[in-house]
Amino acid sequence: MCAFCQIWTTCLLWDLPLPVALSLFVFFSTFLLYNFDSLLPYKLRQQVSFSERRAWAAQHKPIITGLMAVAGAAALYCFFTAGFYRYNILLLGHLALLSVLYSLPVLPRRGELWPLRHVPLLKIFLIAYVWTCVTVWLPLLAYNQDIFSTEAWLFFLRRFLFILAITIIFDIRDVDRDRATGTVTLPGTIGIKKAKYIAWISLAFFALLVSLIPLQNYRAALLLSAGITAYVVWQTHSTNNEYFFSVIADGMMVLQFLLVWLL
Repeated sequence: MCAFCQIWTTCLLWDLPLPVALSLFVFFSTFLLYNFDSLLPYKLRQQVSFSERRAWAAQHKPIITGLMAVAGAAALYCFFTAGFYRYNILLLGHLALLSVLYSLPVLPRRGELWPLRHVPLLKIFLIAYVWTCVTVWLPLLAYNQDIFSTEAWLFFLRRFLFILAITIIFDIRDVDRDRATGTVTLPGTIGIKKAKYIAWISLAFFALLVSLIPLQNYRAALLLSAGITAYVVWQTHSTNNEYFFSVIADGMMVLQFLLVWLL
């Protein structure tokens, strides 16, 4: 839902109609990829001891697999309905490749195979990059907008900074698990407190770029979303309930959409 809403936010800020087939394609693809990641055997072995949600996933693999099959079929239908042959297939292809390699252990390192998420300090930047490309470039390309314009790049940077702050929240959630699995992350390296400072700096630069937007209502909506997200960062601890992250932290992307839509 967050991915769907961020595409809609892009369309609102660019005064474009919502590309329904594209948005549904992203919705179902995101559902498919995140569940694919959670059901990988090595992930289940690592995470069940850290998460009740992961333990539930391990116990209900047939249900999740069935939902993934439905999502995959729906994503394929939306792919052809959206007419991706008109878009930049190279863009979509490299995003799909990064999304799969993020989870699959294919990189040789120290006699083992690692997924991209285990490359030191790469995880949050990779997630923010893929989410930004999907929610900014794809809807703009759907309407033949110039993605190399200054306006488009500033928009891309704003979205990247906003999502980066949210990814740091999830790195804080995963700090104990990442230490146990040897994954080098920002909060695991510099500590949770300093990681929060980096998230706030990211939101501060986001707010600075938002101040360049000419429409006052949109500025107010985006700045308010940044302020609330900064408060969520302040309230973030690795011991928070799972739903703090899945509903509140991720929900900042939905909240931003609602604020832009309302204002």
